[in-house]
Amino acid sequence: MKGARVPGWVWAVLLLVHAVGFAWTVDKKAWNFPDSGRYRQAGLNMRKQGQLYAQAWPTEVPRGQAVQEFTIRPPGYPVILNVLGSAQGSPWLALLLQNALSLLALGTVLRWWARTAQPTCRHWLGAVGIVLLFPAQLIYANAVMSELWLQVCLLGAVGSALLFSITERLRYFVGVAVAIGLALLLKPVCFPLAAITAAAAGWLAWKRKRCVLLLVGLLPVLVAGVYMRWNEQRTGYFHFSSIAEINLLHYNAAGVVRQLNGPAAEENWVAGVLRGANAQPDFAARQRLIQQQADSVIFAHPFVYGWQHLMGMGAFLLDPGRFDISAFLGLRPLPGGGLLTQVRAVGWLAAMARLPLGMLAVLGLLTLVNIVRLLLAVRGFVGLKHGPVEWRVARWLAVGLLGYLALLTGPLGAARFLVPAWPLLLGLALLGLQGPTALPPSEPIAASA
Repeated sequence: MKGARVPGWVWAVLLLVHAVGFAWTVDKKAWNFPDSGRYRQAGLNMRKQGQLYAQAWPTEVPRGQAVQEFTIRPPGYPVILNVLGSAQGSPWLALLLQNALSLLALGTVLRWWARTAQPTCRHWLGAVGIVLLFPAQLIYANAVMSELWLQVCLLGAVGSALLFSITERLRYFVGVAVAIGLALLLKPVCFPLAAITAAAAGWLAWKRKRCVLLLVGLLPVLVAGVYMRWNEQRTGYFHFSSIAEINLLHYNAAGVVRQLNGPAAEENWVAGVLRGANAQPDFAARQRLIQQQADSVIFAHPFVYGWQHLMGMGAFLLDPGRFDISAFLGLRPLPGGGLLTQVRAVGWLAAMARLPLGMLAVLGLLTLVNIVRLLLAVRGFVGLKHGPVEWRVARWLAVGLLGYLALLTGPLGAARFLVPAWPLLLGLALLGLQGPTALPPSEPIAASA
């Protein structure tokens, strides 16, 4: 049963699961998540008004908080929705394409694993189990959300970087820069990747004496700069996305206030900051005031915030996805907010006790699987150091990107935010499923380059 191809029955299972998920979504119209409306409205305003604005088009010039809707969502996904005719009405075409992207991403990783480790039938059964027990992949393939598009961009960037490390051909480095540039236009979390790409390009250009690498590596910085300049023209504030201040206020700093003084104090503090911010004469002053107020709370209590940030990073890797499952199946939301919010407020045991018994069992199983998956990924990471140089590069690319997203997401950590980097974690876990003995012996670096 060993082979270098993905078995037909594995493809059949993946196709069936995605087909069922797509059929459920279209039948129940379950594609709307909390952020979906803003994406669709932004696409609609781009088509009708020629402006990127994520709420109903205002009858007068937006002021104060309303200005943030110009930059709260980057243009990438709204443009995609417009091209596919999914900004209004049933978005079935966008969802169908996202399911295809999901299969493409999963198939790419599975095929790489098949060629690298030549797994047995028993290993393939384990691989299918790992894939199916991460429901967020299927859920966001069937939601009007940009996660699957970002997933393909990041996987493309890592794949191009790996090919460049093997061949040193310029076209693969161009592929990295283009993929990161597109990722910037999908999610603000990728904004710092522009600087990271430029720094890596500068180091490579110096090491290999190829100035063209630096020029290519600056492409994402150029994309970010042009977009920020456009935002400045529309809002008067040179920035990439207003979501940075929103998260800083409502999650990062507000979480510290809640941990120190409780939910009521948090609500009053946020309301007070917003009153002062919305009274500022322009949007730039508003955003700077939010930054100052939030930073003052965080820097005054660094250990409280640090613990909150670490909890979010842990949730990024281990969250079973209660919110995603509930939203997809149309279940009623929990009173008192999401599971992580309740954990911070009343603790793990009290928060879990509020869950229905069936949901508690499902989440318990998924959490256990997530822990096992993470341990397998660690094992796979260690095992890759015994392989050729390109595999050693691959493991650091995967861990680096996973760590980057976990760090940037911080207190917001949840299964949803893992989706864009899920194939990378999957690849490491699959190698860990077999252990280092599945890999061929290490080759000399010169022979692999």
